[in-house]
Amino acid sequence: MILQQINSIISRVKQKNEKSRSYVCINCGCPVKELIKKYSPTVLKINHCDNCNEIADKYIEFETIIILIDLVLLSKAAYRHVVFNTESKNLWKLAVIIILLESYCLWVETFKVDRSSPQSIHDPFLSEKSFYLSCAQIILGNVLLYIFMVILSAPSRGLLYINHGNHPLYRSKLAFALNLLRGLTLASIGKFFFLPIMIWKENSTETQIAVHLSLVIIYFILSLIHAHSVVANCSRLASIFIVIFSYVSETYIITELSLYAKGHLF
Repeated sequence: MILQQINSIISRVKQKNEKSRSYVCINCGCPVKELIKKYSPTVLKINHCDNCNEIADKYIEFETIIILIDLVLLSKAAYRHVVFNTESKNLWKLAVIIILLESYCLWVETFKVDRSSPQSIHDPFLSEKSFYLSCAQIILGNVLLYIFMVILSAPSRGLLYINHGNHPLYRSKLAFALNLLRGLTLASIGKFFFLPIMIWKENSTETQIAVHLSLVIIYFILSLIHAHSVVANCSRLASIFIVIFSYVSETYIITELSLYAKGHLF
């Protein structure tokens, strides 16, 4: 009896959440009430957007790999689908993987001590401590970048409220902040391109490594600009200013803190 009551409560909560879900058209970004119209248990129809008369979200029928490819190709429609029209339950796992990958790359390039050095012999845990410091540096850098973007995006959020004030996705500050966090995570997918550098580092020159790193960073910034313009629904010029200013500020602060830490901890 108790289990039936619990299941009934869970079912009602799920139905309530489903009804309160808010979606957007992946083509124009305008709010839509629902993505699928259910006529019967076996008859479903994808809804069209009232603003642009296009299919509201074609990606609900696509495989994940197709969506991932479109994300890499910086498709606005794919970004809107993942940020607004999905629950994004696994994005935190992606964020953890990216942080660990970036931390490992930083550890290898900056902090890792030569195994043959006397310091490494007398302090076998030095490399492990350096990896933790690398993780802390990467996490702090991402947090600072996110904070700067949230603060600078306040005017854009105000315009969203004016244009779509009655829509839950744009009315809530928390919803905007969470969507921006999802956008930052999706934009970080390009950091997986650091892997080829680590794999073929021994067979590459310093110039080749520098060019590769520069291309990855440029791609990440472009992805971030793209994600911000989707979430904030602002002009590309405004997104360029916000992202570049945030990235430069975050890089400067992290660099200064890193130099200070190395001078006092090593």
